Amino acid sequence: MTLEKEISSESINDLRDKYFDNMSLTHEEKLALHNFDQFRINKLNAVKNDAEFKLVYIKIQAMANLSSYRFFL
Repeated sequence: MTLEKEISSESINDLRDKYFDNMSLTHEEKLALHNFDQFRINKLNAVKNDAEFKLVYIKIQAMANLSSYRFFL
Protein backbone atom coordinates (compact mmCIF):
# COMPACT_ATOMS: atom_id res chain seq x y z
CA MET A 1 0.00 0.00 0.00
CA THR A 2 1.33 3.45 -0.84
CA LEU A 3 1.53 6.29 1.62
CA GLU A 4 -1.14 8.18 -0.32
CA LYS A 5 -3.67 5.43 0.42
CA GLU A 6 -2.69 5.18 4.08
CA ILE A 7 -3.16 8.85 4.93
CA SER A 8 -6.47 10.46 4.14
CA SER A 9 -6.45 14.03 2.95
CA GLU A 10 -9.88 14.61 4.45
CA SER A 11 -9.79 17.04 7.32
CA ILE A 12 -12.01 17.35 10.37
CA ASN A 13 -13.84 20.18 8.63
CA ASP A 14 -14.36 17.97 5.57
CA LEU A 15 -16.04 15.43 7.85
CA ARG A 16 -18.18 18.16 9.40
CA ASP A 17 -19.29 19.21 5.92
CA LYS A 18 -20.24 15.62 5.12
CA TYR A 19 -22.18 15.39 8.39
CA PHE A 20 -24.10 18.62 7.78
CA ASP A 21 -24.82 17.51 4.19
CA ASN A 22 -26.50 14.41 5.68
CA MET A 23 -23.88 12.10 4.21
CA SER A 24 -23.14 8.99 6.21
CA LEU A 25 -19.89 8.83 8.17
CA THR A 26 -17.94 5.71 8.99
CA HIS A 27 -17.38 4.69 12.58
CA GLU A 28 -13.77 5.86 12.22
CA GLU A 29 -14.85 9.28 10.94
CA LYS A 30 -17.33 9.70 13.80
CA LEU A 31 -14.62 8.72 16.27
CA ALA A 32 -12.21 11.27 14.78
CA LEU A 33 -14.85 14.02 15.15
CA HIS A 34 -15.51 13.04 18.75
CA ASN A 35 -11.79 12.91 19.57
CA PHE A 36 -11.20 16.27 17.93
CA ASP A 37 -14.05 17.86 19.90
CA GLN A 38 -12.61 16.49 23.16
CA PHE A 39 -9.13 17.71 22.20
CA ARG A 40 -10.48 21.19 21.39
CA ILE A 41 -12.46 21.45 24.63
CA ASN A 42 -9.53 20.29 26.75
CA LYS A 43 -7.07 22.68 25.10
CA LEU A 44 -9.38 25.70 25.30
CA ASN A 45 -10.40 24.98 28.90
CA ALA A 46 -6.73 24.89 29.92
CA VAL A 47 -6.10 28.41 28.62
CA LYS A 48 -5.38 31.07 31.26
CA ASN A 49 -5.97 34.37 29.45
CA ASP A 50 -7.61 35.94 26.40
CA ALA A 51 -4.43 36.36 24.35
CA GLU A 52 -3.51 32.70 24.82
CA PHE A 53 -7.09 31.66 24.05
CA LYS A 54 -7.00 33.46 20.71
CA LEU A 55 -3.69 31.84 19.76
CA VAL A 56 -4.81 28.33 20.76
CA TYR A 57 -8.16 28.80 19.01
CA ILE A 58 -6.46 29.80 15.75
CA LYS A 59 -4.08 26.83 15.93
CA ILE A 60 -6.96 24.43 16.53
CA GLN A 61 -8.91 25.90 13.60
CA ALA A 62 -5.87 25.43 11.36
CA MET A 63 -5.60 21.81 12.48
CA ALA A 64 -9.28 21.24 11.70
CA ASN A 65 -8.78 22.70 8.21
CA LEU A 66 -5.41 21.26 7.25
CA SER A 67 -4.71 18.04 9.15
CA SER A 68 -5.96 14.64 8.12
CA TYR A 69 -8.78 13.49 10.35
CA ARG A 70 -6.74 10.32 10.97
CA PHE A 71 -4.52 12.37 13.29
CA PHE A 72 -7.39 12.29 15.78
CA LEU A 73 -7.90 8.52 15.84
